[in-house]
Amino acid sequence: MEQKNYFVEKKMILMLGEYNRFGKLCARVMAGTSAFLVDRAPLQVLDDTLTYIGFDLKGATTGAKVVLDRKAKCPIIVNPYLGICLFPTKSPKKADCIWFNPEHIEKTTAMGNKTIVELSNGYTMIIESKLAAFNDKIEKARQLIHLSTKRGKQPDTSSYEHTPPIDHQLTKEKSGKYNFDTLGNL
Repeated sequence: MEQKNYFVEKKMILMLGEYNRFGKLCARVMAGTSAFLVDRAPLQVLDDTLTYIGFDLKGATTGAKVVLDRKAKCPIIVNPYLGICLFPTKSPKKADCIWFNPEHIEKTTAMGNKTIVELSNGYTMIIESKLAAFNDKIEKARQLIHLSTKRGKQPDTSSYEHTPPIDHQLTKEKSGKYNFDTLGNL
């Protein structure tokens, strides 16, 4: 049986596209130890969730690209109030894209060119992605939620720049050490 709609919640572990018996793209959601089909495509579920709280998918995607200075396959914050961030395993436009909640990933292990993902509910999945690439996606999602939360709590538009000023960069000197002495002492 399919659910008519669904809003992403904290206990959602992952979501992926799955065609129902009529050939319609729906969302298969794993939340806790249950899995169910939602009568909406994964991108529609994300947009429904964002719209419900006053945002939209296009804005969340654009914002994530700016915050991370990244062009494609960005994670997105689906609910800033609950701190829910999801990341796609491949292009979100592909039906077999899996959206993971990094909070529910316990461990990742290489298996050749694939990755074994251990989930918070005790299940594991094998993902068609190299370990380093998959772990980078997890890290980008965590970075997005961290930076967005920090910016949201202490907005400072006067210091908004894409690149830090040269005099505030830590660089490796010929000695092999970084120039931490430019930071000063506490």
